[in-house]
Amino acid sequence: MQRIDEQTSPTPMVKEIDIPEKLLLFLRQKSGVRRKFDQKKYSVTELIKCPRETFYKKTGQKPEETLGESIQGMWSSLRGNFLHQLTNAYSWNELETEYKVQLDDNKSATLVGRLDMYDEKTKTVLDLKTTNNVLWQVKHQMIPKPEHILQVQCYYTMFSKIIPIEHLNLIYADMSEIVVFDVFLKDRTKWIANRIEILETDLENGIVPMAQENSNCKFCKFQSACQSQGKIAGVKNRYNV
Repeated sequence: MQRIDEQTSPTPMVKEIDIPEKLLLFLRQKSGVRRKFDQKKYSVTELIKCPRETFYKKTGQKPEETLGESIQGMWSSLRGNFLHQLTNAYSWNELETEYKVQLDDNKSATLVGRLDMYDEKTKTVLDLKTTNNVLWQVKHQMIPKPEHILQVQCYYTMFSKIIPIEHLNLIYADMSEIVVFDVFLKDRTKWIANRIEILETDLENGIVPMAQENSNCKFCKFQSACQSQGKIAGVKNRYNV
């Protein structure tokens, strides 16, 4: 019987294909490269953060150097990366999905979300937030932050179509303490669609949204542009829904 050489066979048993998206995403994250979303694709963090910051990013406003690139900012980032290793406590972590959002006039958009952790036994979504002085913030009722509650509720809306979810947990951690909050389940379908509708309208018409001042402003890469723009009265209520 004639032996067929697998290396020269006219029907090879393997073929080269593209690098899997998950591997590319991992490499981008570790090298500091972030995926750029077009106007019809948003991340959950883009929806819940200051709408003016999202507007600047979507319209290609040039970012500037901020406190986030100083020694304090670099240490904050390093601390966050270190504490984020807590997500390895669960075998289900860094889960990502794309959620289709139906807009007016038969238009649609895509919302991208990623879970830090999921406990399949208790059907719990866990989202980790690294910060400073956790116990002090709890004492002064500074956490959980409303935008973080909104974020995990958006995750519930997106991921409950894929996996069973019965609990939402927000975990706040610093270098010495961990505090966990249980967040009530709430469907944010209407909020998500409305938020994207408003952002899309502002982007199409060049309307700079009202700034939402908070503790993250000092890390924002659009501080100068934001300060020169002013608050723009009359726009704020459109986003507070």
